[in-house]
Amino acid sequence: MQASRSASRVVVAAAFAVALGSSGGCGSGSKTPELAYKRFAAAVKAGDGGALYDSLDQKARWAWMSVQKWHREAYDIVLSSYPEGTLRDSEKRRFETAATATSARELFRAEVAPGLWPTLRPMVASASDAKIEPGATDAEAWAVLPSGVRVPLGQGRGGWGFAGLDPQAEDQRNRAYHDLEVVRASAADYERAAARAAK
Repeated sequence: MQASRSASRVVVAAAFAVALGSSGGCGSGSKTPELAYKRFAAAVKAGDGGALYDSLDQKARWAWMSVQKWHREAYDIVLSSYPEGTLRDSEKRRFETAATATSARELFRAEVAPGLWPTLRPMVASASDAKIEPGATDAEAWAVLPSGVRVPLGQGRGGWGFAGLDPQAEDQRNRAYHDLEVVRASAADYERAAARAAK
């Protein structure tokens, strides 16, 4: 049982690595902070959640990939290990959206982006007049609007992107990992109870 779980985790990790490469996780950023800001501004003006995801910096994109991956794993564990009942049904519903999304990009577009537009629109009100200022490190910059609004930009291995959602993405990533750990522990409890009942 333990060997098959370890093998399953290796397969999941390999699939995740492939997904990162094929979904633009490693190289979908912009070459300069100026291009990153223009890409972000265009996505917000269009109200295009998929384009907004593409405009995020690497840190945020990878965090959302982790959310989808861990919720999919939690969903699979709930289906395979939880006994029939209201808890199983509620946990299945909780993880189903991420588990059935075709990609982290699609999950973000459908579930996250719609609630962000009111917050993000003021960041592009004067996009054509934005000035780029360097940040504290070579991997940070700011697009500064005439209104004084400062839009954070970050650089990863894949290039530059909008960094304003990094704290939210990291928080959701941490929550998803915690959710997965709780589901794993509950599943182990159910398996032990089933084994005792079978004796």
